[in-house]
Amino acid sequence: MSGQSDRRGGRTDPAAAPGTDAVGGAGGTVDVTAGPAADAVPARDTSEAAANDMRRSHVRGSTLLVVGRVVTIMFTTATAVILVRALTKEDFGAFAYALALASAGRTVLSLGQGKVLSQFMAKYEDQGDHDRMFGAMFLAFGTIIATSILLIGSMLLFPGLLIGSAVDSSTTQRVVLILVVLAPLEAFDQVFLSLFAVFGKPRAIFFRKYLLTPGLRLVIVLILALTGASVTFLAAGYLAAGVIGLAVYVWVFAQTMREAGLLRHLRPRQVVLPFRAVFSFSFPLISSELFLLSLTVGGVFILGAFASATEVADYRAVFNPARLNNAVHTAFLPLFLPLAARLFARSDTEGLRRSYWQTAAFVAVLSFPIFALTGPLAPNLTVLLFGERYAESAVIMAVLAVGYYFSVVLGFNQYTLQVCERIRFLAVAYISVTVLNLALAFLLVHRYGGLGVAIANMSAMVALNLINQWALRKTIGTSLIDARCRRCFLVILVAAVGLWTFQVLVEPGLVVAGLAAAVASLLVLVLSRDAIELGDSFPELRRVKFLRWLVR
Repeated sequence: MSGQSDRRGGRTDPAAAPGTDAVGGAGGTVDVTAGPAADAVPARDTSEAAANDMRRSHVRGSTLLVVGRVVTIMFTTATAVILVRALTKEDFGAFAYALALASAGRTVLSLGQGKVLSQFMAKYEDQGDHDRMFGAMFLAFGTIIATSILLIGSMLLFPGLLIGSAVDSSTTQRVVLILVVLAPLEAFDQVFLSLFAVFGKPRAIFFRKYLLTPGLRLVIVLILALTGASVTFLAAGYLAAGVIGLAVYVWVFAQTMREAGLLRHLRPRQVVLPFRAVFSFSFPLISSELFLLSLTVGGVFILGAFASATEVADYRAVFNPARLNNAVHTAFLPLFLPLAARLFARSDTEGLRRSYWQTAAFVAVLSFPIFALTGPLAPNLTVLLFGERYAESAVIMAVLAVGYYFSVVLGFNQYTLQVCERIRFLAVAYISVTVLNLALAFLLVHRYGGLGVAIANMSAMVALNLINQWALRKTIGTSLIDARCRRCFLVILVAAVGLWTFQVLVEPGLVVAGLAAAVASLLVLVLSRDAIELGDSFPELRRVKFLRWLVR
């Protein structure tokens, strides 16, 4: 195994600078669909056909993952509702605090490689550079193992020094020490998620990520509610679910490698660990992990320092339902990154622009029903899920929902900038909005409690996406909103304002509010079908009599 990082004899990186429209010929792109008919087809047409095929495959595979996310939402919502109702506010607040504290280690264990692995794997696989492809994979696993040993060893050897000052309860300390072992398991999960995305295995992701683990956690919470077990049992159960899920991932990945015949390309002595290429990307992108931590953990820390466990419970109870606004976004991301990396490596800027905006519209449309329930209709949803004692948390849910929906409606701007190698810009942007988020939370928490933290999070998410969208205009030559998506986004805006007005003026009950959200979501889908290219992605809909009208 070689440790060289940037060079390999006889091989050059075909990736050109962003903004170029073609390589390999005057006005044409490289023919990536070599075959008998390749000579008879103009290079640009062939490239466009290949890009269309990749985009269609991406949308179809991602839609399967969206279905998985819907199933997961049902599982996780049921889990959260049972958990909130089974525990007292103080116990739930303590568990939420411990889980948030443990997640800080989980997020940074891969040193940022979790977000770039699929990009490098797709690039090297597309180039046929299997030695670097395996090297990037081994590098990710090795990094997690090394950092996990350091983190878990430190926590087990010096628990009082590392968490004793932040946690008063011995029970909460014990829960943190259990959950910290979950951190590397979930870091490995992210690696396998990237691998399955690159090798075109959305079904494996669907089963493991969206069915198995959420289902196991629901069973654990049901046992907790029926037996009255402690939060220590809950933490141990979450850890056991993580171990089972990782074992399934390893088994399925071994089968995938064998079926694809990739093992024959594994030559241990020739594997190249691309240290410089990977870490030059991943280290700056640790700032994105810090921003994520400021959203998921920072507010909880500030509430824990300046408010009570009850305030933490009021905030955390509605945090996860509001964060479901990025559920579709999360489902589309694993397959979008390899697609964008391949298009960028081929210098197909037009293909990248079109894929970006089609995906943005798809995510915005499919996420709208969630936003309708957690934003305009938050009062009804909050009471339904958590009871009257959490009714005041409805405004927190609505504010968070606005921030999360805005952060996904404009598309994968930060990840497209990442693929286009705008790493320094992203690092500065992430650090800036992280400081903004924490500063606002600190200023507002004294007066508004959990609502102040929600306002800070929303402001940071809106600011980050406006900054990234501005940078994207220069990077891939796109407008703030693509012309093909303007009608779609206008319809979404009108529908959201209409639902909010309906909620304020009429104050409908749960059933009427749900019907209003369903009608608004259907109108958004129908009026946006051209932007999301529904008929092109799912031509079989034309053969279903009662669905033909969706694709015209």
